[in-house]
Amino acid sequence: MDALKNLIKLLTLTKLEQNKFQGDVEDLGLPKVFGGQIMAQGLSAAIQVVESERQLHSFHCYFINAGNIHLPIIYETELLREGKSFSCVSILAKQHDELLCRMTASFQVLEQGFEHQNAMPEVAEPTSLYSENELIKAMASLMPSHLKEKFQAERPFDVRIKYVNDPFNGTKLPPKQSVWFKTMGEIDFTNQGLQQCLFTYFSDFHCLPIALYPHEKGIMQQGVRFATLDHGIWFHRDFNLNDWTLFSLDSPNAFGGRGLTRGQVFNQQGVLLATVQQEGAIRYTDL
Repeated sequence: MDALKNLIKLLTLTKLEQNKFQGDVEDLGLPKVFGGQIMAQGLSAAIQVVESERQLHSFHCYFINAGNIHLPIIYETELLREGKSFSCVSILAKQHDELLCRMTASFQVLEQGFEHQNAMPEVAEPTSLYSENELIKAMASLMPSHLKEKFQAERPFDVRIKYVNDPFNGTKLPPKQSVWFKTMGEIDFTNQGLQQCLFTYFSDFHCLPIALYPHEKGIMQQGVRFATLDHGIWFHRDFNLNDWTLFSLDSPNAFGGRGLTRGQVFNQQGVLLATVQQEGAIRYTDL
């Protein structure tokens, strides 16, 4: 519960001016700020500058510079469009006037219309899959001393995965993954803004590593370098992250030093909640 409360606190920004907000930075043991944190905080800022009856339906982010884990992040918002049905917000994430990310978020007044969706893929029940949290804790003994505490720490999500890839010496796997997840504690279902921010944070953990699977590489393997370039989420229907939620991912392409991953998010009833795409730089130097 503490990890979830701390994450929600992290996503609760300080308002500096009418359209400017400040967010703290968490240290996950990474050399730079976790991209999911910047996206989720940027989305949190955008939600505060649109009318409450307008619901988020799409979010896009371009990563420009790596963030410093020792500095807070400033989020500057601008309402680009406010029509009868749609509002569009620009969000710039900065540290000391250096641009980290350029984001846009689009909101819509709820409407009735045509409806169809992809079918949920067949996948095993979450409790029959590997617990990612337990796998991470098991790796703690292999980590340098400054990372052991991070790997042993409580996590805000309970996560179960189908495929396990050795991060230090990758196994050849198909370029896909099934991820069941839910929050480690109850959150307000009616607060869809918070639900969407939490999913945005979570969505950055599993995308790009899947592009390494068919190449027998792990994310911590010597010589492997990767970084997210852009990330997009289309929100279709309401989330309830208190319940098991499926993030079904695949990587259809890698070429030119880049890898692409796409994902679909379903609830246990097979309802499509969101669609995700992420592209990143993936490189390997045989040292």
